[in-house]
Amino acid sequence: MAANKKQQIVTPRAIAVYPWLNTPDTKFSSDGEFKVTLKIGPDEAQPLIQKIGEVIEEYRNEQTQKDPKIARYSDMLPYEDEVDDQGNLTGNYLFKFKQKAKIHTKDGRTIDMKIALYDAQRTPTDVIVGGGSEIKVAATLWPYVLPTTKSVGVSLRPSAVQILSLVSVGGSKMADLFADEDGFVANSNSAPASVNDEEEDIDAADF
Repeated sequence: MAANKKQQIVTPRAIAVYPWLNTPDTKFSSDGEFKVTLKIGPDEAQPLIQKIGEVIEEYRNEQTQKDPKIARYSDMLPYEDEVDDQGNLTGNYLFKFKQKAKIHTKDGRTIDMKIALYDAQRTPTDVIVGGGSEIKVAATLWPYVLPTTKSVGVSLRPSAVQILSLVSVGGSKMADLFADEDGFVANSNSAPASVNDEEEDIDAADF
């Protein structure tokens, strides 16, 4: 894989954890970051784990031709094993996707980034994506070398999301506080307002 050639992937259906897909998280950066962690089951995660491993190894070999020391660098992986509240492994994996909300170019320009959102039928939408939603993420694999930690890694940069099962922020749990009553019933054209809890274009047909 050439250094300037980035690979695009689409994840399997997975659970969104702490998504910041509608608005960027500015807690650690004034420019903000779009991000989401995907909880993926052990079997479904294997193709993505294999792809990440291949990209890291190919990039390491490529960079080793420039600096032989890189051959000994360790892997910096964009995922980890999930553990429960008791510290036990669940068998699932947590994949971390992150994209800067603003890109500052070398020629002084600033590019505003956005995560494109689509529904299950690949229609653009602007619904608020809450934790627990089932989604697929289109992302670009960006390999890198980090001399300070002597590691070779891959960043997962999301560009688009397909929402397969939507959980509004606070929706499912807060609704349990009430009992059913006579009155207004939401239909498919009415969506409740909600608030978020926490460089490459992808065509909708890629989902």
